[in-house]
Amino acid sequence: MKSEELLHLIENDNESETVEYKTGLKDAKTIGQYIYALGNSALAANVPHAYLIWGVEDLTKKIVGTNFDPYLEKAFVENKKGKSSKSNISLTFYLNKYIDPKLNLIWDKCQIDDKDLVCLTIDVSHLNQPLKFMGIDYIRVGTSNQKLNMFPEKEQRIWETFESSKFELEFAKTGLTYNQLSEYLDLDSYVKNITENLNNDAAVKDSLVHNNIVAQVDKDLFNITNLGAYTLAKDLHKFPLLQDRSIFITKYRGNMKLANAIYNEAESSGIVVSFDKIMKDIMDHIPYHENYDAGVRKEIYKFPIIAVRELLANALVHQDFTISGMRPMVEIFDNRVVISNPGIPLIEPLRFLDVPPRSRNPELANLLSKFHITESRGTGIDKVVYALEQAKLPAVEILSKGTTATQVTIREKKAFKDLSVTEKNEAIYWDASLKYVNDMKISNSTLRETFQLTDKEASLISKALASSMEANLIRPYDANAGKKFMEYIPYWGVSVQDVHHS
Repeated sequence: MKSEELLHLIENDNESETVEYKTGLKDAKTIGQYIYALGNSALAANVPHAYLIWGVEDLTKKIVGTNFDPYLEKAFVENKKGKSSKSNISLTFYLNKYIDPKLNLIWDKCQIDDKDLVCLTIDVSHLNQPLKFMGIDYIRVGTSNQKLNMFPEKEQRIWETFESSKFELEFAKTGLTYNQLSEYLDLDSYVKNITENLNNDAAVKDSLVHNNIVAQVDKDLFNITNLGAYTLAKDLHKFPLLQDRSIFITKYRGNMKLANAIYNEAESSGIVVSFDKIMKDIMDHIPYHENYDAGVRKEIYKFPIIAVRELLANALVHQDFTISGMRPMVEIFDNRVVISNPGIPLIEPLRFLDVPPRSRNPELANLLSKFHITESRGTGIDKVVYALEQAKLPAVEILSKGTTATQVTIREKKAFKDLSVTEKNEAIYWDASLKYVNDMKISNSTLRETFQLTDKEASLISKALASSMEANLIRPYDANAGKKFMEYIPYWGVSVQDVHHS
């Protein structure tokens, strides 16, 4: 890894289940535990690499440098009495000796701001079983190392990732002529809506191949990929492995699943072909009222269209196709909308606003951006947060459900004073994050403006700010500022003190 690549990684990734920062760690046994815990977490997340980096503080990500050198370090080895002493065994030899199975460890020495750093890239792309260190499986839970057997659901996810290859580019239908493709795929919709100029069959063929919709295997013989079928199928039932991946929409009477569902619908065509119809089906079941502004009739929905649209697109593009028996779902209750998809986020949900987006399905994400369904620059969550604030709704709730699903909930309007402590914390955190990425900070006065509160309700905001800080969601921008001028940033933001100390 080059220095500029390492700097980019540090700037964009906090400590997580696949990234760990250290300054002076040299104990071989501890390093081994980190390697296998990080590696197993990468396997569970279905990503090819994890990283252990020396020379960076874990919380602030301040680059402090290190004198650690993996090729010069000797391993501490326990004797029969359990005492450790430095041996003549090199650290790298010691680690490789206890690797099970054999693992590709890539050590890179880099310099950033004249400071020495070491980056260990843990390559798990070729593995077909979980990693063990000295016979014990480790995995990351948050930012700590734990024994894998304590988390059977995570171990199950690791084994599931071994059962699949690159889903998007596998073939859903093979041996078709170009004319036969139109029996299965809505090519008219493709030509009409994609952001490319396709004015003849040759251009369409080239585009389909370039965008991995089909693979050309002979002069006039094509295979349809899972990507092509999932996005452009006229009827997903013609693709047995994909028919249960279509999105399912349910409208309940009332606020509980115990109530009867008054609408159930599974979309039968590809998501590019049907996206507008899916949105219409959802919004048709969300209450609205009519507003007349300057004589113009406008429908104001209980939940903003833009928020629903962005969350729906995210659920489709970030789903994990290696998880069987699950599909993207939209559940509509009187007081909330719940959108879920198979697979947990590859990014900590609280960092969706500032960390560059990642997708398990890059080909799908790239294709949907060409149809303006998603945005490659990753501003969807920004729009969701802003739209909910403008509609005076509680903040979006994003939860990982075990190790197999992500669930996002938006709820009906509620006065700030009636929000629970957790809801207030989330509302303040997301507002702070939205403003921070737009080079602004929050304060008591900005929050009163955002939540439409009066000056007399300043104490209500003060209590909520204190609660958000206690929950480690925000912190002061300048801890030395007077109470009247105190501003706040998200917990991952850079404060005056951080800049001063660096």
